[in-house]
Amino acid sequence: MKKRQLALSLGAIVGGTFLYQASAEASASTVQVKAGDTLWSLSTKYHTTVEALKSVNKLASNTIHIGQTLSIPSASTSQPSNKEEKPSAPATGSTYKVQSGDTLWKVATRFNMSVEELKRLNALSSNIIYINQTLKVNGSNSTSTPTTSKPAETPSKDANGTYKVQRGDSLSKIASTFHMSVSELKQINGLTSNTIYVNQQLKVSKSSQTTTPTTKPSTSTPSTSNGTLNVSQMISDAKRYIGVPYKWGGTTPSGFDCSGFIYYVMKQQISTTRYTTAGYWSVSTPVSNPQPGDLVFFNTYSSGPTHMGIYLGNRQFIHAGSSTGVTIASLDNSYWSKRYLGAKRFSK
Repeated sequence: MKKRQLALSLGAIVGGTFLYQASAEASASTVQVKAGDTLWSLSTKYHTTVEALKSVNKLASNTIHIGQTLSIPSASTSQPSNKEEKPSAPATGSTYKVQSGDTLWKVATRFNMSVEELKRLNALSSNIIYINQTLKVNGSNSTSTPTTSKPAETPSKDANGTYKVQRGDSLSKIASTFHMSVSELKQINGLTSNTIYVNQQLKVSKSSQTTTPTTKPSTSTPSTSNGTLNVSQMISDAKRYIGVPYKWGGTTPSGFDCSGFIYYVMKQQISTTRYTTAGYWSVSTPVSNPQPGDLVFFNTYSSGPTHMGIYLGNRQFIHAGSSTGVTIASLDNSYWSKRYLGAKRFSK
């Protein structure tokens, strides 16, 4: 009898300790920053996002310091649900409610739109969206309605190589149909925005251009041992992925890190090695006056180059940022200007 009572007592003590620890962990809402911590590592550890951490802690940048106490967003707002609500195929002008795990790129892809179109339609100034936000969408739902490789109406193959815009079309949909980039489609039609209208006639063949594009001088075309990178195409390819989310080690349009983004864009033209940021720095040649297509490097969290992007000209560069995904930024931005290491031309 005494042995049974002792066993029950020990079981109660152990069970109580376990419940206390579980309860303490579940109710924990703050964490103290330790050496080596970053917003990204903390967001991964606590199943949240960098944006959520910055919002809850009112942080203006990604900089944190040892000993700093950070609030952790509740699981209900940061953890993805196991069941994703499938939106029904919308008609033009319908809406979609943002689900856990959604990004602008993911929503745009689902509804056969570009990120730029989705932002313009909803008057968004950044790539940040939140759960249960209602977004206006335009096009058909790619998760429930099978897409076809042809537009609703077979494009006219006349001497001008033009296509008449149909209801539900977008620049990204038309560009994909005719194996072009959105930038190319806009360029040959003299478009300055992503707005098109039903029955509009668009040129869909590069041969329909009346003006021959100016060739980039050889001094601004980064060369490689596997071939030569076409700078215009490189920049056009890079811009197609604006809005794609950041993913540590990512090298595909489902998610990029900074060097993975560079590797993927270059791979569209040449056979190349997957380098880290430090690797690209080591094999590239320094340039004092960067040209479009050159690589720009930054020091963000440790000594040496830790972040990189592609220079676009006019002090602008495109990169995959940990808190922004693929986006365009300025070298004159206060954050980047203080961390800028220099520009180099990829030559291996």
